[in-house]
Amino acid sequence: MIEFVERRKEPRYLCLGQVKLIRLPGIVWAGRVLDLSLGGCLIEIRSLIDVSRGSVVELTVQTRGTALRMVGMVTFVGKLTSGRIGISFTRLSKRGQRQLTELITELDAVPGWNRNRVSLLRRPCSW
Repeated sequence: MIEFVERRKEPRYLCLGQVKLIRLPGIVWAGRVLDLSLGGCLIEIRSLIDVSRGSVVELTVQTRGTALRMVGMVTFVGKLTSGRIGISFTRLSKRGQRQLTELITELDAVPGWNRNRVSLLRRPCSW
């Protein structure tokens, strides 16, 4: 049995929503956000993407009636076929920080929602 070691400083929450990823200076991809924390997120992109660890990206996350725009750094790039990318937030406005905190609080308030997060994230993408 494989054990997952949590390396994040902040707890992550299942957060299914839309994401638009922009690799600066302006290449855009669409996808979905899989999980979210105060420090970053895991996203899944629909097509082949040319980013590597350390790349600076801008992203817009839309979920639960909230749209958050932030700048981050790519910290994880999954296998080419998975399209999964981990992003650590590096710049977020005070308003964005407040909105992200409110969204995390809302996600945390739903009992059992995050219980099966790992099994949900292993499901193949159904674009």
